[in-house]
Amino acid sequence: MEWLGATRDVVIIMVALTSLAANIALIIFAWRLWLLVKSLKDEMAPILASVRRTSETVRGTSTIVGDAVIRPVARLAGLAAAAQSMVSSLLTIARGGIR
Repeated sequence: MEWLGATRDVVIIMVALTSLAANIALIIFAWRLWLLVKSLKDEMAPILASVRRTSETVRGTSTIVGDAVIRPVARLAGLAAAAQSMVSSLLTIARGGIR
């Protein structure tokens, strides 16, 4: 039965060493994760600034396009619809109210 006690002691030592190695690996992992989060935090500020500048550029461009292109085209389409309605009304009146 002496070998049973020795085997038990060896197993206990192996479990303790495995637990120690796992704890060291966990500490290293947590440290690397903290460094990664810190690095990402430092990198986010320039990216967000770039996104902000891009969104301001897009907003300005859409305002210019809206003022220079869309608004005149919409007015022209409105005038064309009004003219078409007026011509249709005049033709209806000229026919004596018959469509």
